[in-house]
Amino acid sequence: REGISASMQGSLDIATESWGIKVERVEIKDVRLPVQLQRAMAAEAEAAREARAKVIAAEGEQKASRAL
Repeated sequence: REGISASMQGSLDIATESWGIKVERVEIKDVRLPVQLQRAMAAEAEAAREARAKVIAAEGEQKASRAL
């Protein structure tokens, strides 16, 4: 939110500077994402979790094989 707010404030400053208006603060209160984007983000997060789980399992197997 803070990054979006800063970007918006920069754009507004550029657009309103010639009018003599200074935007003091921009605050994003609510962000709504399209359902498709939510699903894509969820799928990406799930894939990342599964990848981490595989790495942890492989490290466990490696430690077990070294112990034997």
